[in-house]
This record gives sequence, structure tokens and C-alpha cells, in this order.
Amino acid sequence: MELSSIIGMDVYLCKQMPPTRAPSPPSPLEPIAMDIVYKYNKLKSLKFKGGPNPLLYEEWLRKMQNLFAMLECLEHFKVQLATYQFEKEAEYW
Repeated sequence: MELSSIIGMDVYLCKQMPPTRAPSPPSPLEPIAMDIVYKYNKLKSLKFKGGPNPLLYEEWLRKMQNLFAMLECLEHFKVQLATYQFEKEAEYW
């Protein structure tokens, strides 16, 4: 087989293949996990100790939701960050 026919076949095959794209970088607007944790740790800690009073839980939950909204926290981080604040009885929920 001649070199020109091999090169021609390579060119033909390359034209038939779909173009490949490099993966796009993450959007600069998306919060990154470490940024969320850093900002979260800089803020006043909202520890929750549990107890029989449901109003204390509802108040803590409202504050955590406000904090998550301010941090633009991704859904999958919310549970991890919230349970990190549990102390005493609440740790055993």
C-alpha cells in the first residue's frame, strides 16, 4: 500500500469521527465545597443540643436555612453542615 493512500485513508477516517471536546471548566458562579466550608466556619456557630422543646428546633432550623441561603449552599452539603452542629442529645437522632 502506498503512503499517499494510507494518508488519504487517515484523513477520511478523521473527517468521519465526531469532534472531541475538552470538558468545560466549572462555572465561576458555582460555589465550591471548600469555599462553603470556609465561609460557614467563619460565621457564628449554630449548635443544636436537642431537647423536648420543638420550638427550639424550629428556630435553629430557620437560622440554618437562612445561613444556607446566604452561602448559596448546595443541597448535598446542607445535611453534612447541619449535622456537624448537633451536640449532646441531638447527636443520637
